[in-house]
Amino acid sequence: MRLLVTGGSSFVGAHFCRRARGAHEVLAVHHTTPMAMGGVTPFKADLRSARDQRRLRSLGVDAVIHLATKVKGKQAPDQNRQMMDAVLGLECPVIYASSTVVHWTTPTPYGDSRREDEARLECAGIPWATVRPSAPYGPLLPHHKPAHRESFHTLVEWIRRSPFVPVIGDGEYRRQPVHVDDFSDGILALLREPLPGRAFDVGGSDAMSFNEIIQTIADALGRRGRCLHLPKALFVQLAALHENFDADLIRAVDEDEVADSSELSQLTGVRFRPFSEGVRCLI
Repeated sequence: MRLLVTGGSSFVGAHFCRRARGAHEVLAVHHTTPMAMGGVTPFKADLRSARDQRRLRSLGVDAVIHLATKVKGKQAPDQNRQMMDAVLGLECPVIYASSTVVHWTTPTPYGDSRREDEARLECAGIPWATVRPSAPYGPLLPHHKPAHRESFHTLVEWIRRSPFVPVIGDGEYRRQPVHVDDFSDGILALLREPLPGRAFDVGGSDAMSFNEIIQTIADALGRRGRCLHLPKALFVQLAALHENFDADLIRAVDEDEVADSSELSQLTGVRFRPFSEGVRCLI
């Protein structure tokens, strides 16, 4: 198939392109971060640009893997809406990488944007599937530097270099980290059949508290995983001073993001490994 991958130069996007290039022709859309990977054709474009949307329509792709998203900032919901406009305008099958944040009960602009995108795709009248990863992780790729450092790599460096790790709140909120290769394989397996018109949560086989994730990484490093629990309100205040923090997301940080992959696993045959097994790729 000829695949168009939006967000191709992001961390997850680059890993997916690497995984897909052996079986498909991969066109990786990138905007601000350069994309250079053997077997993958880079395509510099701004999905919000009418001119670039016309260029994308001329490519004649068989399917779109929509990985691009804007998480932070007041303009993020509108930018995500414009990117989905471009994807739907191609009028071909779409697999959309949403997020388990759609299950949050705490309202956030980012969660609302994801839910809106999912609803629009479902009503678009084209073949589709939605996959919602919980905390994707994986190794660094040689010669590829995404614009935003992947959070697990930052966490590993904290544990490696510092006697303690700052944690927002009590750290008991749960995540279900999914290895980026397993996530990519799930998407590729969906492409082998007509898309089912369903949404799937995608996580590793174990739900873990953030404290347990830190301890698992520390064990793999041979370090002590000391957590310094700090009030959530403190981080909300810091968000006004630092661009890497988003106050709305911090307020919702103690929401669980668990993701049962059993439906996708049964449909595709893909095994989603536990974090305790996959963590070695981060070390």
